[in-house]
Amino acid sequence: MKIVILYFSNTGSTKSMATTFQKHLESANHTVTLHDGFAILKQYMAAGEKEVTPLLSKYHDSLRDADVVGIGSYVSYGTIADGAAKLLTEQATPTALFASMKFYFSFSSFGSFPLNTTSFLATYLHQRNADAKYLGSIAQHDPENYLPLLPPRGSIDGVRDSALKKVDDFGKDLVSRLNGGALPPMHKMLEKTPRPANMKPGTSSGTIKIDSEKCIKCYKCVTVCPYNALAKPEEGAAVKIPVWDADMCYGCGRCFNYCPVRAIEFPKVKTEEKEQYYWGRQDKNLKINKPPSRVAVISRVLPIKKVVIPLALVACVGLFFVTRKK
Repeated sequence: MKIVILYFSNTGSTKSMATTFQKHLESANHTVTLHDGFAILKQYMAAGEKEVTPLLSKYHDSLRDADVVGIGSYVSYGTIADGAAKLLTEQATPTALFASMKFYFSFSSFGSFPLNTTSFLATYLHQRNADAKYLGSIAQHDPENYLPLLPPRGSIDGVRDSALKKVDDFGKDLVSRLNGGALPPMHKMLEKTPRPANMKPGTSSGTIKIDSEKCIKCYKCVTVCPYNALAKPEEGAAVKIPVWDADMCYGCGRCFNYCPVRAIEFPKVKTEEKEQYYWGRQDKNLKINKPPSRVAVISRVLPIKKVVIPLALVACVGLFFVTRKK
C-alpha cells in the first residue's frame, strides 16, 4: 500500500514518531512518504497562501493515490500547532485529493495535556473521506514545550522509555491492522473542529531578542521558523544577526528549541527557568541539577523550623507527663 504521513514537529519528537511508523510499515513492504508540514507551510505562507508551492504540490501528488494517510502534530495551546490548520483548509488541500484513501490514523506529542489533538486530526481525515477505515491514534508524552512551563533541569530531559515503547507498539499495530487485524473503536468525533489561535508576541513569550555575542550566524533559526518571522540580514548590513519580524511571529519557540548556542531570548520568560531546559541535548558545559529529594520537597511545603521543631517539643512535653505518672 502507498502511505502518506504529514507531521508538524517543534522539537523533532513528532517527526521521530513518524519515522518510527515508517520503519515498521516499510518492513512490511508498504511504501511510505513523509512530509514536513512546517516546511510546506513556510513556502505556502511566503507565497501569500495564494498558490500551490513546490512542496505543497508534492504533498498533493502523494495524496492522490495514497491508500493510507496519517497526520501528526504537537499540542499547542490545546490544539494542533499554530498555523498548521492553514494546510488543512479546502483551499490548501482539496477534499478530492483524499478520494483513494482507504485507511487513516493520527498522532501527537504533548507536554502537559493531550487534549483533543488526535481526535481533531482524525475527524479532519474522516470528513475528507467517510468511507475510509480508522486505524487508531496515539499521543506521546514529552517534556513540556510551552516556554513559561518548561520543566526543571534534570527532572525530565527526554521522552520516557515507556512512551517510546507505546509509539513503537503502535507502529506494529498499524502493520497488523493493515494485514487484516482487528480495527480499534472509532475515535471521538468532534462536531466543532477547533482552530489554533494565532498567538502573537506579548501574550506569553514577549518580544524575541537575539544575543549578538552568542549568535554564531548559522541561521538555523531562519531555516526552522515556519512563519518566515526570521530572515538573514541584507547583504552588507553592519549587524549580521537574524532579523525578526514581529508581525509574522507566532511565538512558538521553535527557534529557541533549535538554536545550537541558546542565543534566542524571550524576555517575558525568566532566563533562569529557560536555561533549565534544553530538550535533552548533551551540553558538557551545562551543570545538571539533580531533582530535589522527597525531604527537600516536603520541607518546601512544611518548613522544618516552623513544623518539625514545635512537634518535637510537644512530643517531649507529652513524654515528660507520661513518665511522671509512672
